[in-house]
Amino acid sequence: MNRAKIQDYIDQREEQRSLIYHVEKSDKVHFTVNGHPYELVKEYRNGFDAEKFAERFSSVLSKYDYIVGDWGYDQLRLKGFYDSDNPLFEPDQSVETIEDYLFEYCNFGCAYFIIHNNDICIPRQHSHRQRNSKKRTTPIIHERRRKIKQANVRQRHNQQAERVKNGHHQKFVMHQRKKRS
Repeated sequence: MNRAKIQDYIDQREEQRSLIYHVEKSDKVHFTVNGHPYELVKEYRNGFDAEKFAERFSSVLSKYDYIVGDWGYDQLRLKGFYDSDNPLFEPDQSVETIEDYLFEYCNFGCAYFIIHNNDICIPRQHSHRQRNSKKRTTPIIHERRRKIKQANVRQRHNQQAERVKNGHHQKFVMHQRKKRS
């Protein structure tokens, strides 16, 4: 694949993304992305461009409290950060680490902006095995049981397995085998 063909694919993708997300400005600091409210907290060296932001935006970013956008080599990079009261809070993506991120991972003196998310959308946790159609409010947690140290199956001459049915579920229970007299 040559560079011209790759650039054509990049241009097509940017055009598709620009049609997906629409930015509407209310005033100089407040705007919405597809009806979702945001507020421009800080802008350094005119780093915020609404059209470029719409091209790079993804719905995954709506779960973060703050979004930092920085420019490097004419490319906009977006990174999300959590507030300490967010249930998805992680210390390495805390609001307090934004300044460290700008110093360590961004080009020196690059234009950047910080956006506050006014309406955080926390994603639902989906279960791969939902048997009923009711929505679950808590995620399903599967615990692993510790294996009991038992002798090898062939060496268990004094035990007997019994199958117990409970509706559609079944389990096996081990019993001591009765001694023959």
